[in-house]
Amino acid sequence: MLSERDALSTDDPEIKRLVASADKAIGQGAIVSARKFLDEAVARVEQTSGAVDQAEELVKQKRLADAAIYARRADSSALVFDYKSAASDYGKALALVEKWDDKLRWNYKNQEAEALNAHGAATGDKQALQQAIDAYRIILNFIPNGEQNRDWAITRNNMAVVLQTIGERETDTTRLEAAAQIFRDSLAVFEREKDDLNWAAAQNNLANVLLKIGERESDPKHLNEAVAAMRATLVKRPREKVPLDWAASQNNLGLALYALSEREPGGERLTEAEAAYRLALQEYTREKSPAQWAMVENNLGNTLVSLGTQRNDQAKITEAAAAFRAALEIRTRETFPVSWATSRLNLGNALSSAARFDLGTGELEEAATAYGDALTVFTRKRFPMDWASTQNNLGSVYQTLGQRARDPARLEQSVAAFRAARRIYTRRAFPLDWAMTAYNLGNTLQLLGGLSDKPEHYRDAAMAYRDALREYKRETTPRQWALAQAGLGSALHWLSMAEGDTKSLAESVAARRAALEVQTFETAPVDWANAQNGIGMSLLNLGTLERSGKYLDEAEAAFQATLKVFTRESQPLQWAFAQNNLGDVHWNRASQGGGDAEYMKAIEFFENAKQGFAEAGYTIPIPLTDKKIELVKQQLAKK
Repeated sequence: MLSERDALSTDDPEIKRLVASADKAIGQGAIVSARKFLDEAVARVEQTSGAVDQAEELVKQKRLADAAIYARRADSSALVFDYKSAASDYGKALALVEKWDDKLRWNYKNQEAEALNAHGAATGDKQALQQAIDAYRIILNFIPNGEQNRDWAITRNNMAVVLQTIGERETDTTRLEAAAQIFRDSLAVFEREKDDLNWAAAQNNLANVLLKIGERESDPKHLNEAVAAMRATLVKRPREKVPLDWAASQNNLGLALYALSEREPGGERLTEAEAAYRLALQEYTREKSPAQWAMVENNLGNTLVSLGTQRNDQAKITEAAAAFRAALEIRTRETFPVSWATSRLNLGNALSSAARFDLGTGELEEAATAYGDALTVFTRKRFPMDWASTQNNLGSVYQTLGQRARDPARLEQSVAAFRAARRIYTRRAFPLDWAMTAYNLGNTLQLLGGLSDKPEHYRDAAMAYRDALREYKRETTPRQWALAQAGLGSALHWLSMAEGDTKSLAESVAARRAALEVQTFETAPVDWANAQNGIGMSLLNLGTLERSGKYLDEAEAAFQATLKVFTRESQPLQWAFAQNNLGDVHWNRASQGGGDAEYMKAIEFFENAKQGFAEAGYTIPIPLTDKKIELVKQQLAKK
């Protein structure tokens, strides 16, 4: 029996001798002899073929076993979120099996593509995402005759997820639209095949991409479609059969409801979103699914910030900050840089919102630091939308810092940040974000007007609010429309005071009353109270300019209404301003013949205001309030 080594040799000397002899015989015309030599050569080939087959089988098993080791290491890398190493090892496993086993070739290529996608999504590596798409296209070539079957639909569905990830970071929606169409194509196949679980996966993905498209549009149509699609997904993903898939859809339903809440005046959608996230967390635990748990904690935090802001609920905002900090224990910069930057950005939002309950600057400075951290990952070139979002939020923090410190330099930083965001948030590409930054810019310009005594800042602010109202409509974005109306009313109020223009004051009252059509005490108590305060201020000043007391009763009612929200215990500064304003009402009445009782009420309210300012730690208005008390007492003494 020949040895295995001899059998595998491609230059067997005996076969070479027999073939050479046959060639010589043919050259001499001895065909019969040549045939005899070749018969002996074939016999030797057949004699060695069994050993070759055995050796080939041993090579195959060795290659498959080696590939399995690479795949095991890749699996362990993925468990610690080292997706780049995982993709490399899956690729090595693929190279070992691709000539031997079609099923393993398919599996390892799929796993390589999934790991590339996970790495690209976690780090923002667009090249890795493109490599994932290329890998899925290679997998599609594995399908015989290009048949549009179940495997074709699954592969294209996975490829579309990567397209969506890239599209979310681009300023146009071309890739998002392409992904949506692929998901729809996949749905048709899964429906034909009666494959409920893969149909649900495609439906889930379609809902996600509709959400991303809808977030950029003024019309909430796609957002409503996303909510409906996600609810349909949950029907096919029962918790008892596929608990983690069910949890994923609950999380995504929360995202869609959260986005839709920004287009509606009430807080019902936010409450529904919170409930969906909390359901998801029943399956996504930190121990079993740390990355998914952190993701849902982050999303829950966003909803809690919105609920806390809308309801003036400090506890909700505190809980939100805790959720972001918990998420950041998993979402480290080293492992998940993009998610880390997202949660740092969101923590900044929570801290900025919490600052309304504390007149210090500690939380605001911490928020600014968080935004600065986010910008180290979210560069304008690689993440233009995230960069713009962070610039916008940084502008809001600078705005509040400038307001509290009466610092024009901080306010100028705020203006610069909002204008930077608007380089990405153009009206054509991002109409609602464009409107948002216009609204925020208007707020800062108003504050600058107050510090600089330059009426043109108020005029520019009014123009910015009117820009916002070009996209904010009561029918589609009622809450934002109301806020912009209130902002316009405020800018017109201060412009009228600077220029002595009663027309602007009347327009101010009209704008603020329009805001109250949406901002109700039940749905948006803080916004409602601020609008009431603004109406009172405008009416009070309108009476002063017209030298008339006919607006005083309405002004007093408006200021009293604010006290339903601005209590001395919860928000002493706002309560103090309301007391001051009520003092102004009674002082005006007294000056117009209201009698000694009105003077005494004015003094009482001014004294309350001083106490409130002191309790809030905001002493700047106290000297002016003392002067008012002195003037009232002087007038009373002259009677």
